[in-house]
Amino acid sequence: MKIAALMVALTLGQSSAPYVRSRVEAGDPTTQCLFWTVPKITWYQNRAGNAETKPSGSEFDAVRRSFQSWQTLFAGCGNLTFEEGGLVDDRDVGYDVKADDNRNLVLFRTKRCSDIAPSTDACWKEDTCGNLYDCWSNDSQTIAVTLTTYDEKSGIIYDSDIELNSFGFYFTTADGPSCPTARGGLNCVSTDVQNTMTHEIGHLVGLDHTNALGSTMNPRAPSGEISKRSIDTGSHDFVCTTYPRGIASQGCIAPNAMDSDGSSSLLGRKAATGCASTGAQAWLPALAGWALLLGARRRKERRG
Repeated sequence: MKIAALMVALTLGQSSAPYVRSRVEAGDPTTQCLFWTVPKITWYQNRAGNAETKPSGSEFDAVRRSFQSWQTLFAGCGNLTFEEGGLVDDRDVGYDVKADDNRNLVLFRTKRCSDIAPSTDACWKEDTCGNLYDCWSNDSQTIAVTLTTYDEKSGIIYDSDIELNSFGFYFTTADGPSCPTARGGLNCVSTDVQNTMTHEIGHLVGLDHTNALGSTMNPRAPSGEISKRSIDTGSHDFVCTTYPRGIASQGCIAPNAMDSDGSSSLLGRKAATGCASTGAQAWLPALAGWALLLGARRRKERRG
């Protein structure tokens, strides 16, 4: 099985459309969109949370509110549900095709890899320093990263993890006003957890960036912003169109048009019937048989 790692730092807002779907090849409309085929996505938070956020433990509730906002949309017209799996000790992101306990994980990285990982370590080339040293391996100006693992032919998502850059940003949960300094003050907003997470969950379900004003998926997130806590109408339309209630999740390319040898159409037909599993791991037994190509993509958010 070939595992292809595609690390893409998205350009800021490639479109002003109400919503833009993520693609197997970022920005290429001839490739399949990314989407889930399972009826339920179980997500987990690392129990360490973020010690810097006050009051203590408020970051966990802010993450829960973000998932609940999306759940409210899906309850209205979608075919997915979100379920919190609880607090776990896991600190590794990514997807292991040989494991039976892959989790959709949310965690804060509090250390910078460049400070602790030797420049000669092979982890830099292999893009594993974050897991190996439990650190932030991305650009210091990136607020958060969503790492999504998907089938390169069908666009089906298997796993999605969210990392927040607590080394570079002061994450808060208050309602306002803006903090007077970058990393200081109580009951003020610097980099809002719920604002950030609501955007990142958009990537988790298959949304790309858009320059549309007022969109949850606008890539710019200035200090003090909380407007992305509320999901915009464009993202709402995405949910209803991509995950229509009562029928299968919708890709962008017909399965029988994806691959002349029929291997992708087999997966596409199976996906089109909907999956009665309770998590992405239920597809694992079929992976080896289909010899699928997997891709991993990071969605990176910068402060604008």
